[in-house]
Amino acid sequence: MYKLLLGLCLAFNSSAQFQLWSYKFTNSENQRALIPLPNGLFLSGSSEAALRVYGPKQTDVERYKLNDQFKEIRDLCITATGYIAMQSHDSSCILLLNKNFKVDSVVYLFERKAPLFLDGICAEGNNVFLLGDPINGKFSTFRSFDNGLNWEPTPGQLTANNGEAAYAASGQTNQIMNGQFYFVSGGLTSRFFHSTDQGVTWSESALPYPSCPTCGPYAMAVKTEKEIMTVGGSYLEPQNKKNTCFYSKDGGKTWSAPKKGPTGYRSCVLYANKCYYACGTNGIDVSKDDGKTWKQISRENALSMAYNQGKLYVTMADGSLLVLKP
Repeated sequence: MYKLLLGLCLAFNSSAQFQLWSYKFTNSENQRALIPLPNGLFLSGSSEAALRVYGPKQTDVERYKLNDQFKEIRDLCITATGYIAMQSHDSSCILLLNKNFKVDSVVYLFERKAPLFLDGICAEGNNVFLLGDPINGKFSTFRSFDNGLNWEPTPGQLTANNGEAAYAASGQTNQIMNGQFYFVSGGLTSRFFHSTDQGVTWSESALPYPSCPTCGPYAMAVKTEKEIMTVGGSYLEPQNKKNTCFYSKDGGKTWSAPKKGPTGYRSCVLYANKCYYACGTNGIDVSKDDGKTWKQISRENALSMAYNQGKLYVTMADGSLLVLKP
């Protein structure tokens, strides 16, 4: 059983006017996968291959431990038939879960279970888009049109540059919106990729992040087809405020830096409640002007975020859950 402790505090930045609740769990497994569910619930996946369901009340939580053969759940998505959990490991796979959070089947994208590190999965309707690190110089991009039962590589294959890959920090490296696929890459090269035909053809543009093995965009938020936000930096320099955020107003053709960016490396970003939120090693930031300026609202080490029914849920590095209400 997992005991909950409830604390109420004010945000560090009082001008932001946020209330914070902190839910402390007895274990400290990392919850990097976090998605909202219907009726105000949330689902998370952990570093110990466990699922948690959070309810609107402090004591409303359930935990489901998956089979020991699974190492870590790094991303989740909802489908018409249930859920898909993505394992990020040297032999990554995806787990098809029913609506009772039981594993119905395990899918390896290669028949012989070849090494493949998965970075992100997202779904819209019956369509699912899966992204993995490059293999033999090509990005691993897959699509499914039946809620994850059957998969195929996207017809358009993308060549990765030397030292270029995607990050699996918070499951926000790739997105689907209105049937269109998006993803970002980082490392020695940082790029933005966009497909209007579900991976048949791709357009790309350079992202102005510095070049280094741990640099680049770690997450993206697609507000509209024109407005796109990316955040990142380098997890080895969490206090470095330079080059941690770039946004586009023209669908990814050009990118701008904010006048005042987030206060360090950021691994997650989302748009909700007419604001952008970003979190990372040294805290959480909010932007109320479409990413032009950011304010820090917490200094705690945060991993992932989801928003539902007026509340922002944030998973923390110490295993706790932070709930923010504007």
